Amino acid sequence: MHGGLKVYRGSPAAARSYVEADRGRADDYYLAEGTGVAQRYVASPEAGVRDGGTLNGDGYEAWVAGYDLETGAPKGRVRTDAAAVRFVEVVVNGPKSWSLAAALGPEIAAAYDRAQDRAAEQVIGWLAQHASTRVGPRGQQVQVPVQEIEAAVVRHYTSRAGDPHRHLHLQINARVFAEDTWRGLHTVGVRDSLGAINGIGHAAVMCDPDFRAALAGRGFTLEAASGEIVELAGFVGPFSARAAQIARNVDRFEATWRLAHPGAEPGPRLRRSWDARAWAQDRPDKVVPKDGAELARAWVQELAGLGYHDPDRARIPAAAGQPVRVGTLDRDGAARDVLTRLGARRSGWNAADVRGQVEQLIAASGISCGAPARLELAEDLTARALALCVPLLGHAGLPEHIRALTSQQVLDVEADLSARFIARAADSSRTQPARGHPSAHPRAHAGEGLAGAGLGWEALDGLDAGQRQVVAAMTGGHRLLVIEGAAGAGKTTTLAATRTALDSQGRRLVVVTPTLKAATIAAQQVGAPAFSAAWRGH
Repeated sequence: MHGGLKVYRGSPAAARSYVEADRGRADDYYLAEGTGVAQRYVASPEAGVRDGGTLNGDGYEAWVAGYDLETGAPKGRVRTDAAAVRFVEVVVNGPKSWSLAAALGPEIAAAYDRAQDRAAEQVIGWLAQHASTRVGPRGQQVQVPVQEIEAAVVRHYTSRAGDPHRHLHLQINARVFAEDTWRGLHTVGVRDSLGAINGIGHAAVMCDPDFRAALAGRGFTLEAASGEIVELAGFVGPFSARAAQIARNVDRFEATWRLAHPGAEPGPRLRRSWDARAWAQDRPDKVVPKDGAELARAWVQELAGLGYHDPDRARIPAAAGQPVRVGTLDRDGAARDVLTRLGARRSGWNAADVRGQVEQLIAASGISCGAPARLELAEDLTARALALCVPLLGHAGLPEHIRALTSQQVLDVEADLSARFIARAADSSRTQPARGHPSAHPRAHAGEGLAGAGLGWEALDGLDAGQRQVVAAMTGGHRLLVIEGAAGAGKTTTLAATRTALDSQGRRLVVVTPTLKAATIAAQQVGAPAFSAAWRGH
């Protein structure tokens, strides 16, 4: 399972129209063929996940709008404006080869669907235990855990291009029950929990014994690291290329139609005709699908045209193999491995990141077991890994989603780097003193007075004493300056103030980040030019 989190803001009626579309060519949000109904779940930390029944169109629209389905009353103060958050969504999916296998065998499709359902329930159950909301007056809000959340699950079978892509849209309603009343979900906390959400979703299917048995029954084997089906992995690229060709055909038909009909919107029947033409074009000898059954047959035909053959039946016993048992895993070693993996990617993390890495490790271990055994293992490994973590911020009441954990190994590496930077700056200062300063040692002026730095108070408004000292140091004349700040310490706010102060001095701040995504966010929040390290290195 991979992908990000989508925050849906907009009309409940629009969300309903996407779900009910015969073939979701409506827009980029629900571009798939689906069942047209949603399954509702209610979850709490104590009671777990409960089936809330099937939602029809009216029920789903009311659910999105934030109304109680039993009483029809609004869940607290429900916003009706266009910017109102209705739900947050993640997609429960898997490698493309899993969907190809489902198209080849109805027994695999059924087992895959059941495994995805179980995965969705496990994700919902985890969110019920870790989601939060905020209470208190503006500027003094604190985060509190939820007492109850509601979720809707919508099943889809195809991608935008019309190729097999079995997946679930898992939506968490923005109205949550906490502190004995209805409140708004803290969406940032959910976004920062994506590591756990994606990890649980992937491992729940990867380790599902029913799904693995169905695959083995057809002679399919799973590659441990990626989860791809070995016998189908080679067809994913060519099959996706054919699907992309179909999508380009449809896009071309739509563009031509819109030029001839400015301001109009195509209807479902017209879109279906474009799909049929797109399938037929360049492959007139192939079946043009008119419904789901014909679509599945067309997928199988496409695979055969690419040279696919069913595995030799003699291979089936070998494909089944001997699953790895839960009890054989070195739990302490696995916990240390989790921290090594986290430290290789970042210097700080949260408990959800730990859980996500734990689930990825379990999924790649070859373990096949039911949900209770896997969940016990995941929770135990997470607890062991968290016990090895070092907190970066010590104050009580820190929100769980803040990335304020690290490891001793990371701290040792950072200390070594800082010492090297300091030594290099000291060496530079002896040969080329920083302009206007007798020394370029980064620690020499960390507490430099604000008046000496020549900063206007407007640049420092709202900063605490430590942040003001950082701004003073960063607007000085150091050739090299090392400043460390844990998650939640206000680094972005301090950088924005530094940019304002440098502007008043006729100087410019440029931000360089590890990734392009981080650079984009920094540019928006700091108001300064930002680039990725890779881009600057070219």
